[in-house]
Amino acid sequence: SLFPSAWAEEKNKLVQGSSCEKSSHPYQAALYNSGHLLCGGVLIHREWVLTAAHCKKPNLQVFLGKHNLHQTESSQEQISVVQTVTHPGYTNATHDQDIMLLRLAQPADLSDLIRPLPVERDCSSSETNCQILGWGKTADGNFPDTIQCAHVNLVPRGECERAYPNQITQNMVCAGDKKYGRDSCQGDSGGPVVCNGMLQGLVSWGDFPCGKPSKPGVYTNLCQFTKWIHGTIKS
Repeated sequence: SLFPSAWAEEKNKLVQGSSCEKSSHPYQAALYNSGHLLCGGVLIHREWVLTAAHCKKPNLQVFLGKHNLHQTESSQEQISVVQTVTHPGYTNATHDQDIMLLRLAQPADLSDLIRPLPVERDCSSSETNCQILGWGKTADGNFPDTIQCAHVNLVPRGECERAYPNQITQNMVCAGDKKYGRDSCQGDSGGPVVCNGMLQGLVSWGDFPCGKPSKPGVYTNLCQFTKWIHGTIKS
């Protein structure tokens, strides 16, 4: 769970996940700042990566086609970010509208391991089984080499609001896993929630420590932002 400011040091882990299949995440981006993993992100267009607004830093580098961060992989591409577009309504204090678009210096070279993911426009589907992924901290407090995947369930809005009274807006969606406490954490920020093969959320914030079954992770609800995303890319 990702506290951008107060928990800057604790904003990056996937708790109770397991290594992803190598070819299963061609849309996943790793955001680097000064040589360190800062956040996750999602390739949604050859020239644009979507991430959380609280990941904003100067001189971001995007790695695509990555699986193991500590190896140079033949599939990888490193592209610098030439423009960051933070949502004008983003509020650091409340994490509301925690979304940002990154424009790449050049279009990604698409391959089996580098491919954009479409953004969900309609969140009325009853499908609640989704996947989260990232290179963030794991339950043992370490950062993994290979990207971790975990299944989570979208949590009904009422339950989410009870877990975080007066903190949940319509721009947020909760997801978690009561049995295992699967959750995102420090380093996963800005990474995807994938439901039905579509991008439905971005890792935003949550409770500390990560992975408490009673406190689901909170994600940016992308169905609220499709107009803004498409408008920004077009302009």
